[in-house]
Amino acid sequence: MFQYSEAVTSEQAMEPHPSDRLGAALRGLADVVVRTGADADELAAAAADIEALTARLGGTSHARVHDSPYHSMSLVGGTAHPMAPELHTSPTGDGVAGTVVLGPAYEGGPGLVHGGVLSLLFDHAMGQALFVAGHSAMTVSLAVRYRAPTPLNQTLAVSAHVEGSEGRKLFVAARVAVGDVLTAEAHGVFVQLTADNVARIFPSDRIPAGPPPSA
Repeated sequence: MFQYSEAVTSEQAMEPHPSDRLGAALRGLADVVVRTGADADELAAAAADIEALTARLGGTSHARVHDSPYHSMSLVGGTAHPMAPELHTSPTGDGVAGTVVLGPAYEGGPGLVHGGVLSLLFDHAMGQALFVAGHSAMTVSLAVRYRAPTPLNQTLAVSAHVEGSEGRKLFVAARVAVGDVLTAEAHGVFVQLTADNVARIFPSDRIPAGPPPSA
């Protein structure tokens, strides 16, 4: 599995990186916030604590390099990201596959995953499939078909694979299932980036990994 990491000693490997620990703590907080029944005074006290922490961390900002779809601050799967659904994938023969459990913070209809969150998972998994296949590409279009309700708090199997190409266009398919039940599927069109695209689109100090071909 591709995953952001830093060099660590064997002793350090026993503990999560502090940024990963913070990300997990904030995801846990979000899960509690959407379910809490605390009274107004308790909510006000919690808000004051969080505001103080925000001010404390805000004075030590540091730009993180978005170097691949697997980096620690990725919006999907990022172990240090405070809102990221924790989808972690591994390469397959023609794409990627992994699992994720989505809690109440990602709810749409009662007890169900929000359809927009599924679209987010699809777009990201498709990007990963292209990345592991050696492509640097961006989304042109994404069509999602919702086949059945997708429940919260259950293991979702997410997969994506590259179907083919036409010039610079790349075609990718993805699916999510709960057990044997297909709940949603998607088809995406991506465009292969050139070196000129990359130079124009991204900040000069935030160039993603895997530079595309110059053609």
